Amino acid sequence: MALDTSHLLVLPSLALLALLGMAVLAKRVFRDGSERRSRRRRLRWVTALGPGPVEDIRYGALRALAQHAARSAAGQEDLLAVLAAGDLPPRDHRREPFERTLRVSGLRRAFRKAFAGRSAAARGRAALLWAQLDLPDAEHAIAPLMSDPDPDVRAAATQALATCASEDAAWTLLHALRDGLVEPQRVVERLSGPWAAGPLLAALQDDAFAQVSSWLAEALGLTADRRAERPLANLVAVGYEEQRIRACRALGRLGQPSSASVLITALADPSPAVRAQAARGLAEMREVRSVNALVVLMGDSAWWVRARAADALRSLGDAGLAALRECVHAHPDPFARERAAEALAVEHGVPAEVAA
Repeated sequence: MALDTSHLLVLPSLALLALLGMAVLAKRVFRDGSERRSRRRRLRWVTALGPGPVEDIRYGALRALAQHAARSAAGQEDLLAVLAAGDLPPRDHRREPFERTLRVSGLRRAFRKAFAGRSAAARGRAALLWAQLDLPDAEHAIAPLMSDPDPDVRAAATQALATCASEDAAWTLLHALRDGLVEPQRVVERLSGPWAAGPLLAALQDDAFAQVSSWLAEALGLTADRRAERPLANLVAVGYEEQRIRACRALGRLGQPSSASVLITALADPSPAVRAQAARGLAEMREVRSVNALVVLMGDSAWWVRARAADALRSLGDAGLAALRECVHAHPDPFARERAAEALAVEHGVPAEVAA
């Protein structure tokens, strides 16, 4: 009689499954424990810098937290989380003990060491922390990372310099844009505050930045600085196509009523892309004086220009909607009539046939 050994084959499999289950459970327990410790550390940062004078016991707690962050990636991640929540750095009487804590903890030395280290994650994290902690000389410390071989580190340095929000930071970003170190759109998005307007205006007049002048024009539209209006208007008038496109977009974002005539004139530009951006700019400005010119543009040879003209009319309120209804019934171009009906349908939430 043959001996049944199938159960002997099953036992090792069950043992392996049990070991795997225990490993997964242990990993989960470890992760949960790490997360609990991280939450406690973040809470201790906030507690140590609570209201009232920072007494010796709280100063000691601050110092211990800063020292942990100086030697631990987890501690730095905790500090980044507290900074992202807006709880640090303090701006009142607690600022001095906070800065003193950072000095004696060796945190700045740790950041400089990270900048020279092999870990891309550590370099990027150190740049973000240096800027968000508002430590002295942040712009100059972070600037070399704009030419880091790792694109993620360059991206972190770009964000860190935008956090610094100073003219020195703006110039570092502009040099990176000129030298092709970072994707242009990423730099433009960061040069979006009043602090960047002066360097942008200066760079626009500098031949060394001629190759990126169209990007400078687009960035100027994000600064809300009225000084940008005249140079942008000049680009719309005499710039090459890419400059005219981005300058129209920038003027729309600036939203100065005095720019409306420039954009209305640009509706007749030889470039369809410029015409489309001029219509988009007038839509952002809610410029009612542009209604007649936009109605003419509804018969444009390029469908996307007709679409931008219709969207612009729809954004102009009663005057624009009345013009669209008139287009539906009286415009000589059938494509214009069709696009006007589509725009009215979007406005009223009905099929285009009903809108017509």
